[in-house]
Amino acid sequence: MMAMGDSFEFIREGFESEPVEPHSDGHYQPATAEEARRRGDVALRQGAYEEAFRYYKYAIRMDGANSARYMQLGDAYAYADQPARALAYYQRARKMNPRDPEPYFALGEIYRRYGRYDAAIAHFKRAIDYGADNAFVQFKYAEALAMGQRYTQAVDAGRAAVNHEPSNGFYRFWLADLLEQLGEVHEAMQEMEIATLLNPEDDYYHFRYGLLCIENEQFQQALECFQRALSLKPNSALYLTLLGDVYALLNEPHAADRAYQQAGQLDSYDRAELQRARHIAGLQKSPSNYHTEDTSQIPE
Repeated sequence: MMAMGDSFEFIREGFESEPVEPHSDGHYQPATAEEARRRGDVALRQGAYEEAFRYYKYAIRMDGANSARYMQLGDAYAYADQPARALAYYQRARKMNPRDPEPYFALGEIYRRYGRYDAAIAHFKRAIDYGADNAFVQFKYAEALAMGQRYTQAVDAGRAAVNHEPSNGFYRFWLADLLEQLGEVHEAMQEMEIATLLNPEDDYYHFRYGLLCIENEQFQQALECFQRALSLKPNSALYLTLLGDVYALLNEPHAADRAYQQAGQLDSYDRAELQRARHIAGLQKSPSNYHTEDTSQIPE
C-alpha cells in the first residue's frame, strides 16, 4: 500500500497513469459486479483496504464498460489516503464518460485536499457546467476559490451555495466568515444573523455573531449573543471573558468585573482562543477595564 507522503510526487499536472486491470488471483470471485461492489463496501468500512480494492477490481473486470466501477475503486483509494491511485481511476472514469460531473468533482476534491487549487477550481467548475450545480458542489468550488485567493469569485460561489439551500445555516456561516475577512462586515452580519436563527442551538454561531457585532460597534446586540452562547454552554471561561469585554465597552465596569471573576483563570487553549477572538472583533487594544489577571491578559 502506498504511503500518503510517498504519493505526493505523483500529484502533478498532466498525471495520466493508467490503472492496472484486475486479474484472477485465487481469491473468492463474486458472481456479479454488484456483489463484488457490496463486498468491497463492507471491507472498506471495516478498514480492510486491500480486500476492498480486490473486490472493486473484480467489479471492474465484470462490468468494465461502466465508469461507475472506476469511480468506486477511486473512492476507495481516496478513502485509504492513496491519492495517486485514486486520481488514476477517476481519470479513467472521466475519459469513459467525459460529460459526467462526478469524476470532475472527485478529481477536484483530490486536488483541493493536496493544495492544487488551480486544478481543483477547474475541475469543480467543469462538474458544475456538466450538471452538478447544487449547494454542496458550489460550496466546494467556493472553498477552493478562497484557498486559491480568488476571493471575488469565492464570494459569488458562496452566495450560489446559499441560494441553492437558503435554510442551510452552515453555508451562510461560511459565507459570513469569508465576507468578514474581506472587510464586508455589514453583509457578513446579515448572513451570520440568519445562520444563528437557523442553528439556534449552536453556541459557536452565537459566539461568532457576537464578535461581528463588536466589530460593527453594536455592543448591546453583542451582549445578547454572548448571553445566548452561555445559555447553551454555561460557565465557558472564553464566553464569560468576552461578555466582560462587552460590558466594559458598554461602560458597565461592575458587570464586567463580575463576568471576569466568574470566568476565572483561562487555560492555555482558551487564552489562545481569546486572543484570536479579540483580534477578529477588532479589540487588539484593550480598554483599561478589560480583564487584567496574569492568566488571561492578552498581550498587545
